Order: sequence, then structure tokens, then C-alpha cells
Amino acid sequence: MENKFIDEIEEKKEELLQRLKEANFRKNKIVDIANDYIYYNKHLEAFYKEHLYSQVLKNIDSDDIFEVMEAKVREITGDETGYHFIKNDFKKISKKFLYLIKQGGFQSNLQGLNQGTMVANSGDSAQFLFLSRAILAGYNCSNVDVRSSRYDAIVDFEGTLLKVQVKGITGNTISFKDRDRGGQGIDHTHERNRGKIITSEDCDIYVAVDKQSGICYIIPMHIIEPLLNESKVKMNVNELQDYCENWKTIKLVAEFRQERET
Repeated sequence: MENKFIDEIEEKKEELLQRLKEANFRKNKIVDIANDYIYYNKHLEAFYKEHLYSQVLKNIDSDDIFEVMEAKVREITGDETGYHFIKNDFKKISKKFLYLIKQGGFQSNLQGLNQGTMVANSGDSAQFLFLSRAILAGYNCSNVDVRSSRYDAIVDFEGTLLKVQVKGITGNTISFKDRDRGGQGIDHTHERNRGKIITSEDCDIYVAVDKQSGICYIIPMHIIEPLLNESKVKMNVNELQDYCENWKTIKLVAEFRQERET
């Protein structure tokens, strides 16, 4: 069905858009449209999102949005002098992120790769997003090429080597459990193919990378591990806001390791 969708999408594009319009753009109707055309629901939803982001938001002026944001910042802070000091930088950064919002986040799978290939590539992209962010933040780190390893990267903090596992996320949920192994000829119900809960033995730091924005949740496993069990392997990002873009976590985990080892 994936190849069918790729082959037909350009020809049926307007027809599919009309169907969604007739359904009053209700997301719960996409599955019915997908069934009518024998498409995967997730492929059709992704197509609709990409098209609507490009069409609905394309004429929005970033300067207009910034003016609204600026007025709100002035209202909240009430500090005209302090705001004037950061105004130019704030405007430059805001315009960059507003452009990203208009695109619906980082663009993905523009080449129409099949699902299996894209899942693997998507995992690699999250890993390299973290590495590039860590290097930009001033940390000495390296990629781990062995795919069977329980960690994906190494960070060297003042001589202390930290194991880092990296996962990509697109929603608001962070899972601390591996996926079950699947595929042709693999029994995903067998114990050795079942996903395992990630522990501090596997990695010192768990990083969840938002694949739409590059935002990193840098999570110390020795703190999170006691909160996890078979009935709780997922956490909402709202529960982990202390670790959102908190690059100081690397230093704190290194100090924890040093203390434990002395």
C-alpha cells in the first residue's frame, strides 16, 4: 500500500483534498478516506498535514506574529529597559523559529522512502541531532557505530566517560523501553525479542530528541530509573520539563559518577 500511495498521490492530490474538505477537516474522518483509497492512514494524514501547513500558513507574515509576541512579552515582564537590551536578539531568534513553525517543523522523508528504511534513518537522525547539539554546546562527544550496543554516544566530561542512549520523539510521550524486535521470521512474543526497560546499567544519560524541532530532553538515568516499572515505562514531557534543554545535566551526572566511584 505504501508504493500505491506514492505512485498515486500526485494524480489524486486534489481529489483527496476535496474529500477532507467535505469532511470539514475532521481528523477522525481520515481513516475512512484512507480505507476508500486503500492507503495507510498515517501516510494520508502526513500528506494532509504537510499540504495544509504549506497552504494555510504560507501567507502569514512573521513580523506580524512577532509584534503580537513582543506585546505579550512586554505585558508579562513589565521591564521595558531589560527587554530593550535583548530585543534585537529576541526578534532574530523568534523569526527563525516562526519560519520553522510555518513549515510544520523539520521536513521529513521528502524522498518518499519506505517505512522500514525511514524508521532506521529517523533513529540515526535523532542520534546525530543530539551529537551536533552537544558539540555546539561545547561538549566532547562521539558516535557509537555498533548498533547492538545499549548506548548510542559517548560524552567525555573532564575525563569521565558517560554512556548516552538517544531516542527520537514526535509527540509528547517519552518511552523508556526498547521496541519489540519484529520483521519477517522474528517471533516478537519471544522473551529475547521483547523490548527491555532502559536502566542506568545501559546508559548514564537518556536523551529524547524532538524530531520536529531538535529540542533535547537530557535525562539522568539514576534519577529516572526508580520511577520506572513494567506498568510505567512512558512519561509525558510535562513531567520532564526540568530536563528540557538542560545541558547542565551532563555535568551533574559526571559528578554523580565521580562521587560513586571514589
